[in-house]
Order: sequence, then structure tokens, then C-alpha cells
Amino acid sequence: MIVGIVGSRRRNSKEDYLNLCWKIAELENEHNSLVEKIVTGDCDEGGDKFARKIADETDGIELDEKKIKDPETGEEMDFKNHKWFDYLTMCGIYYSRNEEIAKEPLDYLIALVAPDRKGGSENTIRHFKRLHKDWKEKLIIL
Repeated sequence: MIVGIVGSRRRNSKEDYLNLCWKIAELENEHNSLVEKIVTGDCDEGGDKFARKIADETDGIELDEKKIKDPETGEEMDFKNHKWFDYLTMCGIYYSRNEEIAKEPLDYLIALVAPDRKGGSENTIRHFKRLHKDWKEKLIIL
């Protein structure tokens, strides 16, 4: 099973992490299939951080971490230490990364959304809905 995990930096509590782990365990039990691959972004908090932790602590899970890319060169950039572009260019950089996550052949996308439902997780969800005709069965909002 391939699972995408995204989430707001504001969803960074121990409870959020445990809820995510519980949901993954539910999916594995329901489908009698283990998660083989997790697709996520490169943010240092929230769902992305949780996805890396789950992959690091679980044998047999491949981690596919989508990185932000320099729009001029196409090279991957470090999330915390990169050259800065104007606001609209930076939005485009992050939104392109979000689309890369949504393009994957995911069995499920688990999203830990912000209370105000704004930000990159919502952008990823919009891409996912556009790219996956069966998104209603595959999208899980926590």
C-alpha cells in the first residue's frame, strides 16, 4: 500500500502523531496489507515530520520525500536553507512540490489539516482531487 501524508505545521502535537499512527494501523488491518511506501514533503514540522518518523521507525517502509526545487535550475533545495525568491515565486515552488506528492499512485492521502483549512495541505488536497477520480475513497482528513 502506498500512502501520502501531508499536514499543517500547526498539527504538530503528540496527539496528532498518535492519531496518524492509529489511522495507518487501521488501514493496514482493513486491507490486510502493510504500508510499503510513504510519500511526503520536506517540511520540518507536522505531517511531513511525522511521515519521516514513521518510515524511520518501521522496517520495510520506503520513504519518498518530495523536495522543493529551484525554479531557475530545477535543482532540489534544502527546506530550511535555500535562496529566497519573492512571495509568489515561493508559493509556486511549494505548490509544485505539493502537486508532485498528489501525482503519485497513492492508495490513500492522509491529511492533518489546519483548523482554518488554509495552506499547503489544502493545496495538495486540491491537486489530489483533480488527479484521482476516486479521491472520495482515498482521501482521509484528520
